[in-house]
Amino acid sequence: MPIYTTYLAYLRKFSYNPLNIFPDSLKSVLIYYVMLNRGNDEVAPYIETVQAVKKGKLDWNGYEAIYLRKIDAPNAREWMRKRAEESQQGHNVILVCFEKSPEHCHRRLLAETIARQFGAEYKGELSNYQ
Repeated sequence: MPIYTTYLAYLRKFSYNPLNIFPDSLKSVLIYYVMLNRGNDEVAPYIETVQAVKKGKLDWNGYEAIYLRKIDAPNAREWMRKRAEESQQGHNVILVCFEKSPEHCHRRLLAETIARQFGAEYKGELSNYQ
């Protein structure tokens, strides 16, 4: 099964219940909140980096470079490998953060990296399939 991305508010449509997201699927849905203090800090962006962007001190290219360096660390690579394995074992994996648009969001960078480095299928934003 593939990896999808979405933003936190979009999950409200499904009452944050994985069983409501793919009701006709016999496969499980695994949701990972890729935000600080949500249990996945190894792939969450640094708070200082996010704040620098919000204050206009860092552009998207700088943010992207910092984030991609962060997820090149061994603990982040192991986290990504596990998500790829889960998707390859038939689970729908959803990566979630706060940012509404995936264009300038780490969840998209993360999903693309998992697909490129570990062979998982990245389908894009969940909202494109609902």
